[in-house]
Amino acid sequence: MEDLTLIIPAKNEKESLPKVLEELKKFNFNIKICLDKNDIETIDSIKDSGCEIIYQPKKGYGNALIHGINICKTKYFCIFNADGSFNPKEISAMLNKLVVENLDAVFCSRYKGGAKSPDDTFIRALGNKFFTGLVRLRFGCNITDSLFFYPMFKRDILKIIELQSNDFTLCLELPVQVHQKKLRYTEILSEERERYAGKTKVNALIDGLKILRGIFSLKR
Repeated sequence: MEDLTLIIPAKNEKESLPKVLEELKKFNFNIKICLDKNDIETIDSIKDSGCEIIYQPKKGYGNALIHGINICKTKYFCIFNADGSFNPKEISAMLNKLVVENLDAVFCSRYKGGAKSPDDTFIRALGNKFFTGLVRLRFGCNITDSLFFYPMFKRDILKIIELQSNDFTLCLELPVQVHQKKLRYTEILSEERERYAGKTKVNALIDGLKILRGIFSLKR
């Protein structure tokens, strides 16, 4: 898959990221790991992985992704988590959708077709249902899982969209812009796995409020 780059944003993932990269070794991917230059422990844990490490210019999950996306040179790019929660088997399925159906974007969903995520708590399931419903209502996006950000895109979309969110709001800004620009997209079903190690970087209350604010900051 030489035409595909995996962009992996990482923050304090010295325990999980090496395992993720080991799992990805059997695939022929270009991999760019985006992190803060001061995250020394994570950097040291992957310095012998052979993957390209790039340093984000500003703080935030969204900033790491924007920086990685902007320097991507391959025909396609996929956003992949550093904690092991994404199953790499979906990558081939997404790429096949893009190529065969001539799409611009493919998003993964834990809930497509009425499926449920085994890792959901009551609060997480309720929060996702609320945010997904709000995004569908406000912007008309045809997605069923707004907070499971495992997508793949044609790089050509960068000629049409302009990303600005430096935080987790980017998870919503990308599908919203894809929809608003009338790009071709679809969803596939994907099951979320448990993280390999370490602790989640998402604070349900604080990041939930940031995402809510971000939804209303996006142009309709």
